[in-house]
Amino acid sequence: MKYVNAYKSDGLLYLMMEPFLHLAYWCLFRKVYLHNVSGVPANKPVLIASNHPTAFVDPIALCIYLDGPVYNMTRGDVFQKPWARFLLEQVNMFPVFRIRDGYTGRERNDGVIEFCQGKMLKNQTVAIYVEGEHHLDKHVKPAQKGLARIAFETYKNHQLKDLQVVPAGSNYIWGDRTRDELKLLIGEPIYIRDYWEMYENNPATAINQLNARIDKALRELCYHVEDPADFELAEQVLTLVRNNFKGRLFPVVEAGNLLFQVEHAALERLNALPAAEKDILRQKATAYFSALDRAGLSDAGLHRPEYAHISWMLFLILAAIPAAAGYVLSWPVRYLSRSLTAKVVKKPEFVTSVLMGAATVPGVIAWIVLLLTGLLLHLSWMVALVILAPILGWFAFFYRDCWWRYQASRKAAVHPERSSLLEMRASLQGSL
Repeated sequence: MKYVNAYKSDGLLYLMMEPFLHLAYWCLFRKVYLHNVSGVPANKPVLIASNHPTAFVDPIALCIYLDGPVYNMTRGDVFQKPWARFLLEQVNMFPVFRIRDGYTGRERNDGVIEFCQGKMLKNQTVAIYVEGEHHLDKHVKPAQKGLARIAFETYKNHQLKDLQVVPAGSNYIWGDRTRDELKLLIGEPIYIRDYWEMYENNPATAINQLNARIDKALRELCYHVEDPADFELAEQVLTLVRNNFKGRLFPVVEAGNLLFQVEHAALERLNALPAAEKDILRQKATAYFSALDRAGLSDAGLHRPEYAHISWMLFLILAAIPAAAGYVLSWPVRYLSRSLTAKVVKKPEFVTSVLMGAATVPGVIAWIVLLLTGLLLHLSWMVALVILAPILGWFAFFYRDCWWRYQASRKAAVHPERSSLLEMRASLQGSL
C-alpha cells in the first residue's frame, strides 16, 4: 500500500500493523508473485471479488499489496464479543450476517449494504469473498449473489459511473504451511454500468450474468480443478511443473505471473483430458511418486541437482553463524505461535492465519518494548541487536530452505535409483 493513501483508512491498527506485515509475509512465504496489483485503483469505487483459501492471509495480502486501504467483509459471528468487534473494525473488517450462521434478520445486512455504499461514495475499496467460505481445495466455487446485489443497489442509489468489480485470485502451493508461495493476481475491471440496462429490465438475469462473468474471471486467476477426484493428481502435476520452472530466489516479492500461467495451463490440460488418457496419467504419476517415497527422495531434489553444488555447501558453511543467531533470536516468537496454533486451530484454513497473527502481534510489541528500553538506557548494543533481530530471523528461515534443498539434491544425486526415477519422470511428463 502506498502511504500517500493511508490517511483514507479508518482503522488505527490497520495503519500501525501494515508496515510490519510486509516483513511477516517475507517470513511466511519464500516467494510472493504479484500480477497487475495496480489494477485496483485507489481513487475509484471498487468491489473486489476474491476467492478465499485461508481465513486471514489472503485478505491481508490484498491490504498490504494493493494501493490504498481495503475494507474486508467477514462473517458476522466473529463480531459478537465487543472486544473482538473493536479489534476487527480497527483492521478495516466489517461483518456480513449469513443464514448458515443462524442469522435471519434482513435489517442487519441492510446495514452492511449501507456500509459498502458509504465506502463506494468515498472512492474506496471493499473486498468480498464471493465463494461464501474459505477452503484450500484448488477449485473455484460459484460466486454467491451478495456482491452483485450490493453493486446494483449502490448503482441504483448513486449512479456511480466508475463503480467496478475487480476479480482477484490468491493461490498457494499448500495454504496451511509456512515458507509457502503466494501468487496474487488481479483481473480486469467489470463496470456495473455495462449491466445496468439489463438490470432495469430483469434484475435476476443481470445478477446471474454478472456472477457468470466473475466466475469465469476467477477461474482464469485461480488454480481450478474441475473434478474433485483429480485433486491429488493435480497436486502431482503442479509439483512437476513448479520444479521444471527455474525461478529467482530474490526478490522475495516479485511482479510477474509466468509461473502461474504455466501451472494454470497444465491444470487446463488436465481438466480437458479424456478419461482414458487421464487414467494413464494417474497410473504413471502414482507409480513415480510412490517410487520417490520408497527411495526417500523428492521430485525437486531429483530434478534439481544444481542445488547440491559445492557453492551451496560453501554458502551453508559461511552463513551458519548468522543463521543460528537468527534462529535463537526468533525462537520465543516461533515457539509461542506454534504452541498456540496447535492448541486452538481445528481447520487447516486457519493454520497460517493463526501462526502469523500469534507471531506478528507479540513480536511487534516485544520489538518496540526492547527498542525503547535500549534507547532509554543508552544501550547501543541492545538497540543494534533489536534492529538486526527481524533481519536475522528472516535469514534463519531462508537458510533452512537452502539447507533442505541442498540435502534433498545431494541425496538424490548419489541415489542408486536415480536413472530409473528420471526415466519415470520423463515418461510422466510426456503424458502431460
